[in-house]
Amino acid sequence: MEDFVAKKKAEMRRSKRRENMIAFAMISPYCIIFVLFTLVPFLLGFIFSFMRYNPYMPDENEFLGFQNYLNIFNFDLPISKSFWNSFGTMLVFAAVTVPALIVVPLVLAYFINMQPPGYKLFRAIIYLPSVVSITIVGIVFGNMFAGDSSGFVNAILGTEIKWLSGMPWAGDTLRWLVMFIASIWWQTGTNFVIFSGALRNVPKSLYEACEMDGGGRAQRILYVTLPNIKSAVNICLFNTLIGYLGLYGQPYVLSEIDNESVLVSPMMFIQYYLSDGGLVYARQTGYICACAIVFGIIVMIFGIIQRRSMADRKRQGKRTRACKKYFSEKEYLLQAVEIGGGNENG
Repeated sequence: MEDFVAKKKAEMRRSKRRENMIAFAMISPYCIIFVLFTLVPFLLGFIFSFMRYNPYMPDENEFLGFQNYLNIFNFDLPISKSFWNSFGTMLVFAAVTVPALIVVPLVLAYFINMQPPGYKLFRAIIYLPSVVSITIVGIVFGNMFAGDSSGFVNAILGTEIKWLSGMPWAGDTLRWLVMFIASIWWQTGTNFVIFSGALRNVPKSLYEACEMDGGGRAQRILYVTLPNIKSAVNICLFNTLIGYLGLYGQPYVLSEIDNESVLVSPMMFIQYYLSDGGLVYARQTGYICACAIVFGIIVMIFGIIQRRSMADRKRQGKRTRACKKYFSEKEYLLQAVEIGGGNENG
């Protein structure tokens, strides 16, 4: 009997070892790619951020300590002004676009949730653009808003407005308008799916109770729908905001990056000075790495705020359920006592 048990344990150990080896073999390609293309570049960038690093002239390399980080907040430097201007431009664009990417998907999800005729087709049409590559989005909207008569919009209007390269009387307003329209068209589908799932999970009994109390559609939305989808709104809000902190694809594919005036986000700023700047800005490599570290810390802070907000909502939900359970049990006991007392009096 003991030999049988020992044999079974040995077989289980071999089986477990085999499963672990298979699992390691499955994840090892990802681990290798992560180390080579994420971890190693991050560590090198972190090291370079403390140096005056010039990849073309190694003799100029020297350790500067925190000087690059201090220079980021030295607004007398033109490159620092360019970095913070790109950050401010991105925040302004996000302040306009992010609310729209909350309101538009929520309104669409609310009406689709009412299941009008053909709602399944409309649901697919709304979600379809979100699976399209940003490159395809750039090609589509670039052709639609081309600056000559071949552009679809100009052909309809009978004009030759330069939508993507700016006009003397409009500056970059037209280019931002095109990017806003492209962003709404491309990103509405993702938030639409989240809101649709949240709306389907709202108990119908709450709507029925609101109607019995004389509540109309506005009251149902304000006092039933919105309070029950706060978590979905929070997820969409922070995910969209964090996504726009790394704004890069839309302005890159919808404009020509030929000078510093179109560096509309920190990501474009970093890309321009590290790659497109070439030999001109090679001596600023350490400074740009420091900017990337600071920008990453800012994005991380937003992520931590999101996680803490979600954790607070979960704890609040648990306390609410516990209170409801406590008071329901207490009410049940009081009713039992009253019934018992009535029977004794009878």
